[in-house]
Amino acid sequence: MELGLKNKIAIVGGSSKGMGRAIATKMAAEGASVVICSRNSQDLETVASEMKDEFGSDRVYPIKADLSLEKDIDQLVNKVVEHWGRIDILTINLGGPPPGQPTEFSDEDWANAFNLSFYSAVRLSRNVLPLMKKRGWGRIISILSLSVKQPEDNLALSTVARTAVAAFMKTLSKEVAKDGITVNTVLPGSIETTRLKGVWEMQASFHGRDMSQARNDRIAMIPTGRFGTPEEVADLVCFLASENAGFLTGLHLPIDGGQHNTTI
Repeated sequence: MELGLKNKIAIVGGSSKGMGRAIATKMAAEGASVVICSRNSQDLETVASEMKDEFGSDRVYPIKADLSLEKDIDQLVNKVVEHWGRIDILTINLGGPPPGQPTEFSDEDWANAFNLSFYSAVRLSRNVLPLMKKRGWGRIISILSLSVKQPEDNLALSTVARTAVAAFMKTLSKEVAKDGITVNTVLPGSIETTRLKGVWEMQASFHGRDMSQARNDRIAMIPTGRFGTPEEVADLVCFLASENAGFLTGLHLPIDGGQHNTTI
């Protein structure tokens, strides 16, 4: 299927590893010019070098940025506009806050979690929307977590802050639909990344379970009997970013191998 991503300008957050890297690579393979960003300079340059070798140096633009910081978001968007003149696709993808139970955290902990997850989505969207409205076309896709629908054990900060992002994205989708801009969230379940490994090890430790059994316990919760791959998430994100997905907006789409255990 021709997705219509050729010559689009896309920003992919957290693109030095895991799902972000897979999304950036898939978008570039579909013909988009991709801005990759990360807080880690070394990882970012490694990925940038590999992608430039594969897709050409004119199609990949690495920018070091901490997307929990308002000034870094402003600088990121300004640099992209200076370099390529526009932004067509925004993929919001960040790491999660620390684990723990709801009553364990201070006000500062909650504020930090919302600054990382919620305010980053608000600020990124606010910065790119005028550019998208001017062209009458745009795609905003937020990578959240299945915990928005089905909370993860001992991940209170992440669950609450990301659920707030989902609410923001839904309400934003209604505001900008008339401008040719779609806004959707993707809710990965158990996708095989270093982040997932950290989660199951944390949960095993929290409950005093055998660490070596933790991986098998999580797989047992997935009807397909396996973890998903970052590339499968990238396929879904690229479709939502495509010309073909113009009538899909305001959605929260699980990609979880059937792990989500409700009717709707």
